[in-house]
Amino acid sequence: MPEQTPPPERESRPGQEPPAERGAGLSPPASAPPAPPPRAAPLLRTAVVAAAATGIGALAAASTVLFPGPGASAEAPLALAVRAAFTVAGTVPLVWAAARFLDRRPLAAFGLGRYPRGWAVPLAALVATLLATALFLVTAVAVGAASVDPGAAVGDAPALAVVLPLLVLAQLLPEELVFRGYAQKVLGERFSPWAALLLQAALFAVSAALVVGAYANAVHLFLLGVFTGVLRMTTGEVWTVLATRTALAAGGLVYTALDLRLLQAVGLWEALLVFGPALAAVWAVTSLRSRRPDLAAAVPDAVPGPRRELGQKGILYDVGSSYLPGQHSRPRWRPDVVDEEMRVIREDLHCTAVTVFGEDLGRLEEAARLALDRGLYVWVQPRLVDGARQEAVARLARTAEFSERLREEHPERVGVNVGCELSMFARGIVPGRDFEARTRSLGLLSPLFPLFNHRLNRLLGELAATARARFGGPITYGSGTWERVDWTPFDVIGVDYYLDILTRATYRQGLRRLRATGKPVLVTEFGCCSYEAARYQGGSGGDIMDWDDLDDRRVTGGHVRDERVQAEVIGELLDVYETEDVMGAFVCMFVEGDCRYSPDPARDLDMASFGIVRPPPLESGLSPDDGHWEPKEAFRTLAARYAATVPAEGS
Repeated sequence: MPEQTPPPERESRPGQEPPAERGAGLSPPASAPPAPPPRAAPLLRTAVVAAAATGIGALAAASTVLFPGPGASAEAPLALAVRAAFTVAGTVPLVWAAARFLDRRPLAAFGLGRYPRGWAVPLAALVATLLATALFLVTAVAVGAASVDPGAAVGDAPALAVVLPLLVLAQLLPEELVFRGYAQKVLGERFSPWAALLLQAALFAVSAALVVGAYANAVHLFLLGVFTGVLRMTTGEVWTVLATRTALAAGGLVYTALDLRLLQAVGLWEALLVFGPALAAVWAVTSLRSRRPDLAAAVPDAVPGPRRELGQKGILYDVGSSYLPGQHSRPRWRPDVVDEEMRVIREDLHCTAVTVFGEDLGRLEEAARLALDRGLYVWVQPRLVDGARQEAVARLARTAEFSERLREEHPERVGVNVGCELSMFARGIVPGRDFEARTRSLGLLSPLFPLFNHRLNRLLGELAATARARFGGPITYGSGTWERVDWTPFDVIGVDYYLDILTRATYRQGLRRLRATGKPVLVTEFGCCSYEAARYQGGSGGDIMDWDDLDDRRVTGGHVRDERVQAEVIGELLDVYETEDVMGAFVCMFVEGDCRYSPDPARDLDMASFGIVRPPPLESGLSPDDGHWEPKEAFRTLAARYAATVPAEGS
């Protein structure tokens, strides 16, 4: 969630003029580095490399006309060997030169370095694909849906052993180096991970169709680019993609060698034989990574900038939220407890700002007033799970009205955040009857993101206009990383930015994409849960909690509590924010009151929460609503970091 300018008692840096207009303090500091270069550069670099690779592929295909000759089959070993020699000799230097001279980064930055963890993930994908291919083939023959000629395969076996590696060199390896290796990474500098994935898939489909002349297969090639792009995005490297494609190619060669003929339900079995092994690879990779998240490939991110102190050192404070019927994070409201916790946030944690969020607008106003009285800058964010558009607009109007009253009493210290990840929280943007259903369907519906973003921006435009008409201070929005927001009506760009497997390799680049708009960037949420694998799960860290029985929620998966993980991730991300010129960052969150601690790991819900303080066990009879909690390691880490003063560059 968001926040804004530092409280008035904080001194200005040398050379920094005091704010003098609406939204003051939102401009980058005067000592900020120059704006990043024009963002057309990644598109241009990608287009140049893709065009060059297409030319190399076309020349390699044409070379087989000269040698071994016009009568030779394009799939014959000698023709493949000629293509492989031409393609590898052209593509490998092309990618190396692009990385070295256009991007000035090592090949490892493109997922092309040495695999760091013993190749377990690529091997798992390879084996899963081959086993699934064999399983579907045997099943099809056993049920009479297909026929094969085993004798033909015996004679072709030596040729297959030669053709497969040549096919890898002539086609698969160059395609992965260029499109999943170079293009997807470079496009990620300008676009979101999903947009970069789709763009590289489109470039790949066009290039492959031009090289082989199979224009009718462009749609299938695009889908192949999407599938391989997902694997690339998930693993952070191209070797798992290459292993999977090698296994799929081996399956295709075996089908041909066996003279496979489909006899029944041809469409169904074609889909199973083609997509079944591919899905098996995805399942194997995700299953292995869920048990061993440390297998993620380490990919260098962008070089840090000069270190600067955050303008807003923030934290989120929940006044009470309900994500499912029958669940509420704060059943009882005690203003004296809230006031004491605001004192802790200001004096013990050394925060300069807080985001108060939740459903009850009366609580929001009271918490905001108590925070302001303690000297904190306050962002106010009304939150409503499964709310309709009309209700969201009406609630925001009331929020903006009382926020304006607070702003008049405390000038330059109040901002309004119009919502949090509304594509998930609000009805009518992403299909789904409730918040949980929309969250589950998000990945499957990714091709429809442009439609969802259009709906989201229509709602955000109405919310921004509603807030603007009633509130004279700055406004922002807490966006999800999958959302493409039109930031025109907002003063501050807000992003809920968690560190996980998908964002780890391009985390800094994501912040720089947002900064390139020229508006201040606020990390409206960041944080981590308190178990080992949580460092790789980011905002999904709470998914290990089973909500089937609200009266007896459990932690699944045999996870073990480790508070150091939460503290380390928060410290690591603060290092990023202080070297990426963001205006502020807000830890999620102070306390999750309905996630109680327990010495029993299966019932230790606090392990799966983002709170930096630990609520007491249910058996104690004590309640966090009455101010009973214990600080966790992350509390002490955050307090030390927020208390430290980072000198301005050159001081």
